[in-house]
Amino acid sequence: MKPLNGHSGTDGFAVADSLLKTLDLDSIGSLVSLGADLVILVDRNDIVSQIYIAGKDLTDYDLAKTVGKRLQDCVTIESVPKIDSMLSAGSSHHPVRGYQVNHKCAGKPDLPVVYSAYSAKDFPYTIVVGRELRQQMHDQQRLVQTQLELEADYRELKEAETRYRTAFKVATVAYVMLDGERRTILDANPAAASLLSSTSAPLSGKSIRDLFGKQDRDRLGDAISEARHSPDAVNLDGISIAKGPTVSLTIRSYRENGITNVLLALWPSEQDQETKRQRTEKPVGGAAVELADLPEAVIQTDMNGLVISANTLFLDLIHAPSLTQVLGRNVTSWFGGAAIDIRVLYTRLLDEPCVRGFTSTLTDNLSAESAVTISARLNLSSNTVQLIVAPQANSGERLTIPSPGVPDQAEGFSALVGKVPLKDLIRESLDVIEKICIEAALDHTNNNRAYAAEILGLSRQSLYIKLRRHGLEDYRPGAGQPN
Repeated sequence: MKPLNGHSGTDGFAVADSLLKTLDLDSIGSLVSLGADLVILVDRNDIVSQIYIAGKDLTDYDLAKTVGKRLQDCVTIESVPKIDSMLSAGSSHHPVRGYQVNHKCAGKPDLPVVYSAYSAKDFPYTIVVGRELRQQMHDQQRLVQTQLELEADYRELKEAETRYRTAFKVATVAYVMLDGERRTILDANPAAASLLSSTSAPLSGKSIRDLFGKQDRDRLGDAISEARHSPDAVNLDGISIAKGPTVSLTIRSYRENGITNVLLALWPSEQDQETKRQRTEKPVGGAAVELADLPEAVIQTDMNGLVISANTLFLDLIHAPSLTQVLGRNVTSWFGGAAIDIRVLYTRLLDEPCVRGFTSTLTDNLSAESAVTISARLNLSSNTVQLIVAPQANSGERLTIPSPGVPDQAEGFSALVGKVPLKDLIRESLDVIEKICIEAALDHTNNNRAYAAEILGLSRQSLYIKLRRHGLEDYRPGAGQPN
């Protein structure tokens, strides 16, 4: 196909040669820079004779100082061979394209540029046309960073999957995950395979009915149907499995991919006498009846923090399926992130038989954290501690750090020790100090907020954000904190 003007490609370069001969250097540079970011005229000795910069933001890179220097001396060391290749290949009439190089810039990141070069036979200069690639490089860096973050998230996901898969397999309790609609086994841990099957074949894909005695299959099916629509667990005792022995089950429902499936936990019936009491959530110990009747989550421990008994509401609070998973464990199992707080609480009980309003953070069996308030009582006759754990309805109920300017502020801090975790005291104390500093800066500058931001080492936007957070938008020097 011929060009629309009727000239061949070779004729086009001939026309370009003739135009170059009729134009001065400034006209050539200005003309070419209309479609480029950089235009450089390089003589036969590779010396930069003229440079034309189209973008104003490129002037900060001091590219004008390259005039009179070899172009190779103005780029990074790895870009020198590319410049040599581009200028040596530019002896023909055809343009040389696609040489990506980096310019050295003192005090700034290197400037990436992709160059094309053109030289005419009788024209004393090589025209080097450049297009800067800062945005493309930025996009590439963002892409690489995003890829690294995705890989890190995927790695964390795989590690979490491995942890939970390991816990599932090493559990001594038999667990079976069941398709709630087809009643086929999705997964089962080794303890379930050993309990329900006489062979080493995996249970996945098998019908749950086939693993139980014929006389109990309908009863099991009804219990599974009930569990799928019940918010609470369904318990079954004395169910015969196909191998012959009887087992007890706890059936719970869960959602997965839009389908309600069920999780079965199984125990041999000969081990079920104690388990049955625990699954019906009847606490044990001397204070068992009293704990069960209380309207709040209650746990009883010895002086070392080992759990002796607990009531139903505490099991619900930590998502424990049975009391057997609670008895004998240390109370720091659920206050692990605040273990120091719990030790402070137990130490205070030696001096104060009752402690109320002690705030802490509870971590349940699903690793979820929630703010709680603890009231504790020491029973000297039995050397036991009763803890009442109440979830905090909202952050407004928590004890707050005294505001600056309040009389006896130091005493206010001291009164909170033992009731508010140390990390909360420190965090909120920093907010108090920050507020005092901002007020002092506003007083010092007579409410000149631009100057106040400068002496605080903040941007004006950051200062305004902090003013809103501390309620100082309408602050006036000498007037104190706004109402």
